[in-house]
Amino acid sequence: MKKNGNPYEWTADEFPEVTVSFRDTRGVKTGSWRNLRPVIHDQEKYGPCSKACPTNTLIPQYFYQFLERGDLDAAGQVLLKHNPIPSITGRVCPHPCERACNRKRFDEAISIREIERFVGDYILDKKGQPPAKETGKTIAVVGSGPAGMTAAYYLRQKGHRVVVFEKDPKGGGVLRYGIPEYRLPSEIVDRELQALERMGVEFRYQTKVGKDISIEELLQTYDAVFLGYGAHLERRMGIPGDEYLMSGVEFLRHVNEGNRTPPGKKVAVVGGGNVAMDVIRTLLRLGAEPVLLYRRTRKEMPALEEEIERAIEDGIEFQYLTQPIKAEKKNGKIVLTCVKMQLGEPDRSGRRRPVPIEGSEFEEEYDAVITAIGEYVDTSFLPKEVLDDHGWLVADKKTGKTAIPGLFAGGDVVSGPATVVEAIGWARRASEHIHAYVMGEELQPQPLPKTVSFLLIQMEYFQKKPRVAVPELPVEERIRAYDREEILGFNKELALQEVQRCFLCGTCNSCGNCYVFCPDAAVEWVDNKPQINYDYCKGCGICSAECPRGVIDMEQERLF
Repeated sequence: MKKNGNPYEWTADEFPEVTVSFRDTRGVKTGSWRNLRPVIHDQEKYGPCSKACPTNTLIPQYFYQFLERGDLDAAGQVLLKHNPIPSITGRVCPHPCERACNRKRFDEAISIREIERFVGDYILDKKGQPPAKETGKTIAVVGSGPAGMTAAYYLRQKGHRVVVFEKDPKGGGVLRYGIPEYRLPSEIVDRELQALERMGVEFRYQTKVGKDISIEELLQTYDAVFLGYGAHLERRMGIPGDEYLMSGVEFLRHVNEGNRTPPGKKVAVVGGGNVAMDVIRTLLRLGAEPVLLYRRTRKEMPALEEEIERAIEDGIEFQYLTQPIKAEKKNGKIVLTCVKMQLGEPDRSGRRRPVPIEGSEFEEEYDAVITAIGEYVDTSFLPKEVLDDHGWLVADKKTGKTAIPGLFAGGDVVSGPATVVEAIGWARRASEHIHAYVMGEELQPQPLPKTVSFLLIQMEYFQKKPRVAVPELPVEERIRAYDREEILGFNKELALQEVQRCFLCGTCNSCGNCYVFCPDAAVEWVDNKPQINYDYCKGCGICSAECPRGVIDMEQERLF
């Protein structure tokens, strides 16, 4: 047989003998060649945002309902699976989800909190349907703050009768009495409580557990009890003249109850946490000239960075490395003796310990001094069986169970002062175990879904876009308006623009890349979604490599 030197010039009879199939691939199923199998995990994975959220809210999943389907009602239902009060967290959450956002490594994180607020407000008056079926079980919930509201929502949703005991004349706990109106309007809290009432949740206000009714009586009357009240007691400074200092928690409470008269013109606020920021920014809006005294530097302040920045934008004076050591009352004024500090070695919190500078004492006169150095929980009325040697309530972090059968707890009452969203996460987990307990079921632990890492996002399919600016009041307006929200939030157009920036990690948006790039036509299109035909898939992995959102995993094929 003659062969030319160039194989591209060979004639048909010059090729070597090979096996030739006279049938197309529909008759020759090549799937048996595969040792790796592509698996489509559409909406079965966590984005890093969901993993970072204390409630594990399914963020990309509800974004998908909004963005791809334009269905805000469906988006709201997905959101409510893990967070029953999104109109509140959409205003006050410290948004750890945004710090974990994959988009942050590409340009800027998604404004997840603002989108949550928009969707939460949209469904606020639509939710609150009673359960389809009643179980006949009754649950007592102590406290109507974020933990109590969350437990009440999920337990009532499962068909249990829920009775909430609240010591105050109105519900909401810290949401109503501890957060200023310019951050969280009381109207929003009222509407969230009304949604619970529409579900059939009962509220018994001005009923203090431990005084009007005991824990033991609740356990005898109800099938289970959930303790979800907050940390409402202010820590004292323990310095001479401590009795002349006002409590930051009590100050905020009085203001939210309607007393809008500042305690004086020149007011000092002692502390560096979130309560201190709320107190000092509230004082400014009421017409005072407040100054913050903090014993460390700004770097060590435990308050949220955004709240610190807003206080500085407001024009509030911060005096760092300043520690009060004595207070005296003279001629109706508070004379505060302070000492200057310097930072020493780190303490147990990891922050450098403030150390007094010898001979640096000085005095300053104020109309009032308000302390905001930390809060604690009242456990004096709880059974000793559930307390540790230091008087702290002990409950399992995963289940909320205490040492007493039927008594569960979650939120600040267990963890100490924490965020609203952390209290929600606690209560949601506990509600699952309370339901299992009263129904005589055993709840099996469920592993968390896989997380879509930044390395699984195919950047070449996305364009850089700036984060959508959140409308807010100008500084000169907000510092004179206690009753007006300073953050105005997104309308639908802005919310949609921001959602469009989301990678939708782990969620298939039917982009078609897997269908286009598959060399064996093994990806089929069914109901506008891709589906793998394993009869022909060789497991080459191109579909997974070209998936922009980390939806498709290559998994080892099992032969036996």
